[in-house]
Amino acid sequence: MDKRRPELSNQELKRILQVKCGWKVHNIDRLDSFEDSNFFVKYENSCGSRLYEEMQAMVKLSHRRNFCQQKAEKERKVMEHLKDDGFICTLCLSFPDDKWFHETDDGQFVIRLFSFIPGKPLKNCLHKIDSKRMIKELGGFTGKLHKSLKTITKEISLESRPNDPWILENSTCLRTLLKDIKISSEERDDIILKILQKFEDNVMPLFKELQKGIIHNDIHDLNIIVNYKDGNLHPIYDAEDNTKRETKFGLIDFNDIAYSPYLFEVAMIIRDLMVDVEDVDSIDIGGHFLNGYKEFCHISDKDLQLLPYCILVGLCQYIVVGESEFQKQPDNEYTRLGADSAWLMLQKLQNVAEEEMTRQWNRILKS
Repeated sequence: MDKRRPELSNQELKRILQVKCGWKVHNIDRLDSFEDSNFFVKYENSCGSRLYEEMQAMVKLSHRRNFCQQKAEKERKVMEHLKDDGFICTLCLSFPDDKWFHETDDGQFVIRLFSFIPGKPLKNCLHKIDSKRMIKELGGFTGKLHKSLKTITKEISLESRPNDPWILENSTCLRTLLKDIKISSEERDDIILKILQKFEDNVMPLFKELQKGIIHNDIHDLNIIVNYKDGNLHPIYDAEDNTKRETKFGLIDFNDIAYSPYLFEVAMIIRDLMVDVEDVDSIDIGGHFLNGYKEFCHISDKDLQLLPYCILVGLCQYIVVGESEFQKQPDNEYTRLGADSAWLMLQKLQNVAEEEMTRQWNRILKS
């Protein structure tokens, strides 16, 4: 797989959108991205009833060799299901020829269009809001999301991706990447390898018993859109009819959806919150999140026992995959986003037993 982000000039992208979509583009902003190239576009559309009204959309540019039409179609169905179930999430937009993607004339790239959710990434206002309340509400949102996704898991079959290091069960991929990292340290490698071993000894033997289904697999504070004002998160707007929904969270970027244990997604979200939220005790974060999650999805005692091992491996993902990818894309600092903070958190948690984390969560859950 080509790991370099696809490159297309704003001028050429503007030309394609004009020719293929009839858009009069006002502005194109390139956004941070890991592998694909993403753009925020403001435009006028002379095709249809919204004549010359300024509109907004997200445009994703991918290498043709990395694009799978069947996978993209399944992503689209997941988004539409969630939209129908009351969630605010980005949706695929079709081209005027009713296709969901466009291949560039040279055959190198694929362009896809997505709806824009008005608001701000949660990351932009993390330090201005009531963190405990937000964490519990995000737990409830995730529980509701998993409950909804359970209803379509049998309808949409996703192929396994055993070589994807961002899927938690593929911990052996982290071992391989760790060997290839040029700049490393014996202390860091030793800690990471011990964590991977504990995960493989304690979690993976029970893998078949864990409840699985379709998960988003990339829920973090840059993929969560909120309506922030005056120190609070407010109900978010539905861009299609400009009405408020009850939910405070919108969800974007479904490019990494996977069939995996729901517990693993819970672990990855808590991992991100532990790295990013500074005004709540790092271990307590898991308890507050689970307090909201359990309102919609059951968390067993066994899940609680396994969760610390999963969170620790999630932290290892940031460090190992981020450093490995940065060596391939030294001009892309986004690939290392969170890696340094994850290492600091991993060092801090070396002095905390997994059982202590579970006890702390249970104290919050029972309070």
